Amino acid sequence: MKILKISSKLKRVKIRIENNDDLFYLKNFIEPGDFVKAMTPRSLFLEREGEMKKIGKKMMLIKILVEKVEFQLGIFQLRISGRIVEAPENVQLDSFHTIEAKPGKYMTITKNEWREYQIQRLKEAEKKTPNILIVAVDLDQATLALLKNNRIDVLTEVKNTFSLQHEEKRIPEYYSKVAEEILNFSPQMKNIIIAGPGFAKEHVAKIIREKNQNEYSKISIGSVSSSTITGINEAVKLGLLDKLAENQLTKESKLVEDFFLHLRKDDGLAVLGDDVFTAKDMNAIQTLLISEEKMKEKKIEELAKSLENKVSIQIISTLHDLGQQFNNIGGLGAILRFKIKWSG
Repeated sequence: MKILKISSKLKRVKIRIENNDDLFYLKNFIEPGDFVKAMTPRSLFLEREGEMKKIGKKMMLIKILVEKVEFQLGIFQLRISGRIVEAPENVQLDSFHTIEAKPGKYMTITKNEWREYQIQRLKEAEKKTPNILIVAVDLDQATLALLKNNRIDVLTEVKNTFSLQHEEKRIPEYYSKVAEEILNFSPQMKNIIIAGPGFAKEHVAKIIREKNQNEYSKISIGSVSSSTITGINEAVKLGLLDKLAENQLTKESKLVEDFFLHLRKDDGLAVLGDDVFTAKDMNAIQTLLISEEKMKEKKIEELAKSLENKVSIQIISTLHDLGQQFNNIGGLGAILRFKIKWSG
């Protein structure tokens, strides 16, 4: 995403959508009550014999008052719908219209309320994240995934199809197949992590070294307990990517992992749910954690607004494993500056 202009006075931001990943940020940034202005196709009608007949579509600059934001992950479609408030004179004001957000589109978003943590979230989308390939592999299968700024996308899976009686003899073929898949993706990658529970990762890395020394130089080896998406998520939790990339996913994962660690230790430095409001009243909050889903609640939005510029506020994506776990336990928590003495 490219932020072209920010006007805090007018509570307006102009952006250019550059890729599908930007839609993940916009789906939570744009809310009912906002105004969105963009070039968008609009049906044209002509009156013939007393009836209005559709004669085609034309691109025109239209501004709508947003009523609904719909995002479909599978097809990367973000549709912003609402009533028209500004348009060419041949378009009826207050009629319904949908703007489809997609790469290449310029868009101006105006808000009634300007919240700094939302702008910060939008700025995160501007950061260019280096492509990092994560591979979890064992004797049964390999999972290849791409690290995105706020999530992990599985690219492909490779199964070991050889029967047990032939496994020892044919296992090098399986390793070679995994290595070939890695080499297919590696030219677009800055770094590659190969991890797993056994020695399969070393065998695969050795084959890559023999085939392509340049691509082998991108590889780091690590240990995880699974060759599935669970192993991929574990690589993030264990910090295997920490030296390679400081992006939104690793940042969020570290915070949530620290939060869970305080809860497990029961050291009094983390609170959950309604206890966050008590911690706020006692000025004890160091970092406020809110899941994307929870931010849609008015009570939570007001809490975040009251703490803006006073504490660190982190919106946690539900598109990665730790973020989903955090959301499942309520989606609202805080890491504290000091322990609270609870009455009673």
